[in-house]
Amino acid sequence: MDTGNRGQRELSVEDLFQGTTFLPDTEPSRFEVLQQRVSRNRYTTFTVLYAELFKLFPDAPHLAEFFEQAVNLILLPPPEQHSIINDPVFQVWSALVFKYANLVLTKKAEETAELEKFLVEFPDVLARVKAKDKSRSAYDCPPVYRFDADPLIMLATPPSYEFPEDEVTRKKLERSGYSVHFFGDVVNIALLRIEHTWPACHEQFRKLVKSICYLPDASFRSCSASRYTGVILLSSRDDSILDLEESLVHEATHQLLYNIVEVCPVVNEEASQEATFTLPWSGQKRDVYGYFHAFYVYVALVKYLERVRSRSSHELQRAQKRLAFILQGLVRALPDLEASSDFTPQGRQLLENLAQEVRALEIHHAGLLAKTATVPERALGATA
Repeated sequence: MDTGNRGQRELSVEDLFQGTTFLPDTEPSRFEVLQQRVSRNRYTTFTVLYAELFKLFPDAPHLAEFFEQAVNLILLPPPEQHSIINDPVFQVWSALVFKYANLVLTKKAEETAELEKFLVEFPDVLARVKAKDKSRSAYDCPPVYRFDADPLIMLATPPSYEFPEDEVTRKKLERSGYSVHFFGDVVNIALLRIEHTWPACHEQFRKLVKSICYLPDASFRSCSASRYTGVILLSSRDDSILDLEESLVHEATHQLLYNIVEVCPVVNEEASQEATFTLPWSGQKRDVYGYFHAFYVYVALVKYLERVRSRSSHELQRAQKRLAFILQGLVRALPDLEASSDFTPQGRQLLENLAQEVRALEIHHAGLLAKTATVPERALGATA
């Protein structure tokens, strides 16, 4: 596996979190190391899973193709290997197989039929991943799907969104809202504006977001979840291109934090999952992990909005108002998070790095904060 610059001391997890937030305005090499760690962890998980499955099914002719193709994947050159194991479809398949294998190996389930079903489907999963990878150049925006999203992605999205199974309902929904082709064009425009506004943010987006599902009938503005990492869900609730830019940056930042957590948890396992915190931006309730997710995303959004320039006076005014509103919430949220004892050492380090950023942003935008009254605004997405 390619683990970075050979001949140099590999960063420890503790060193990796020192002095960085991993956001686009920090040292790019930290993000690159993070991505390498994520790929390596996913590769290791797959190889361990392969070994356990080989022991579990030592003589299973109907699984021969799975084992053959799994070995081929393990032996691929790292660049080809990474593009496959980091694909959202492969990740969903891997998570489901891990879940069912674990149930069997821990004797919590006696039947292996469900596990075997996913193993038999592996060649088809690989074919779909490779076909999608070949159809997309390194510089394309992520493909935008509606009801043609991969079956495994559709399987993973509930309860965020439940894809209707019957064709009549699907056709009816397809007639509502903009067409997927039109929405894809709008997303492209928003991504071009992101690239112009903050090139490093656009570069991170390109590496973190692999697919977009356009769901105009969804109840949220935008959404993502770790169970389908690499995929973001968008409805048609944005009022402007600037709003869509915010949604894209918002969800890409969630993806970044999912990657961080894959390398090292930021909240202790025993932390309460009770929603005891009130988000200052929306009034919604969250546990400490959800609160930190929102905080992290909004730091990124302030950094994006302060870079919005060369726009119409209306957009500039809108960006300034949003910036002030979000930053006021960050300032109010910081004491809550700093008082929590639920962070891991690396999570605490990341929080401290973010706290320095928030305090610097508060000083830098003191004039704007002083003249901008806090007014209720709609939430910036279902996840925050």
